[in-house]
Amino acid sequence: MTPRRIELLGDGIENPGNALAMVHAARMYGAECRFRDTRGLAADPSLAGAGFSPIADEALQHGPARRIAFDNLSGAAEVYSFRPGPESVVMMGNERRGLSYECRRLATDAVQIPMLSRRINCLNVAAASAVALHYLSHVHVGPMSVGGHPARRRPDLLIVGRSDHVELGSALRSAAAFGWERVLLEDRGGVWFDCDRVVRSEGRAAARRGRNDIRLVRCPPDARFDYPDVVVVTAAGAGPPLHRVSLAGGPGQLVVLADEGAGALVESEYARLGRHVRVATLDLPRAMEAYHFRLLATVALAEVARQVGRRQPGERPARPTLPVYDRGLARAATQAGELVRFSDLLAY
Repeated sequence: MTPRRIELLGDGIENPGNALAMVHAARMYGAECRFRDTRGLAADPSLAGAGFSPIADEALQHGPARRIAFDNLSGAAEVYSFRPGPESVVMMGNERRGLSYECRRLATDAVQIPMLSRRINCLNVAAASAVALHYLSHVHVGPMSVGGHPARRRPDLLIVGRSDHVELGSALRSAAAFGWERVLLEDRGGVWFDCDRVVRSEGRAAARRGRNDIRLVRCPPDARFDYPDVVVVTAAGAGPPLHRVSLAGGPGQLVVLADEGAGALVESEYARLGRHVRVATLDLPRAMEAYHFRLLATVALAEVARQVGRRQPGERPARPTLPVYDRGLARAATQAGELVRFSDLLAY
């Protein structure tokens, strides 16, 4: 198999935190990351010595022959089955405006991540970069499944948040974009439910809660579940690669994503999650230089979404089914969920 060399280009990125996470995502996949810096990020002190590398438009024109516009453009191919060739550059656009006209004009291909939400139509730019690099340079998979009633194949999702409210919020944004309407959340670090006003506002901004109607079910750290099948996703380990694990088991299956920046779930905890627990790994080519939960969570959610698939054209959505809790949690699930709308944010 011919090795593929892929570059990541940030076009007009505004947020230095996103730029830094993009650099870390690229290094995780052995890729170079450069920036078409139209927002003056090179002068930001937080990026000094972090590998922030600007590129001129002339150099971009004489770079790899395949220039991929990674955006929700008309006619764009889906990322899962696209093959970019031996050398290519993936161009990621501005957080608010998308790709510039200059980059769209230079593009030879257009690729997108299929979004399944009616209201959240894009991911955080760094999280989208990780998904692009994962499928275009590292993992070979087939296209997103298309079939009847994908909601019946969607597993339940448990997120264990520990250390960073912005990373958690961005992961919740990804979950909504990929079609989840309800997420079980263990807030072990007190970064979502039991936090001050500033942390609360920043986390919800990262989750795009103004448009994100995902329902969060608060679960205590010692909650016991009764799922027949549980898949715990880790960044690295001895388990099989995630794309080789069946992830379309419906409400009888639980997928667990834990913030491993503060320590992974220990094996002694697995018994409380369900009857049969398996561990799957993202099979990253390199260790993370700096931990970003949003990157790993979004890559995992993208793979689950690929296997669950989307509805056939014209099909009506199926009614959501209740998750498989133990009795006490089942009663709480109908009352303790948090549904935050834009009007609620006006009070902050």
